[in-house]
Amino acid sequence: MTFNYFKKFEKFDKVSEFRLQNSFLVAIGMSLIAPILITLKGTLMVAWVISVFAIFNMLAVKTNDYFVNNFSMSTLYRMGNITHFLLIISAGLYFFNPLLMIWLDSILVITEVAIFSAYSIALTNYLTDNYPKDMKDFQIIRNSSWADGALVGLGLITIVTFFFPLGYAVGTFMIFNTVFSLWLLKNWNFYNFLKED
Repeated sequence: MTFNYFKKFEKFDKVSEFRLQNSFLVAIGMSLIAPILITLKGTLMVAWVISVFAIFNMLAVKTNDYFVNNFSMSTLYRMGNITHFLLIISAGLYFFNPLLMIWLDSILVITEVAIFSAYSIALTNYLTDNYPKDMKDFQIIRNSSWADGALVGLGLITIVTFFFPLGYAVGTFMIFNTVFSLWLLKNWNFYNFLKED
């Protein structure tokens, strides 16, 4: 299903096609953990702590100018891969100490927001500079594929959490995202052809 789904991305340039593939898979992966994090944060954290982390997430967005102007797409992509891998390790802490998992995840999400929002801007700048006529179609397909990925992830995690304890949902997130991380690792040098560095 996934590879057939990816076929509709082939109308775009190599970079934008890769971006759409990753966006779809990230949407699945993040949707697998989102309900779990909401549940655990509501159970294990007081409201003001959650608010403080939300403030830091918004402040992380304000680092876009620094990241976009100081790191290439290749470097941002690799930094994002490392952060994504750390999120998988963080999820594994659920089985030993759920509170530590939530704290570590909340800190990592701040880093993730800073890196991936800058990465998204760099990719959009690339598309605007090189393929401006594709921008309208790209945005429509990107939003649609993000929604499709989120629906797949939320649907799967709804079934898992309905029939099994929360640990199975965490395991589902870890398995999917480990496979996804191998995909990201396989494409570690994807942006080398741009000769940015």
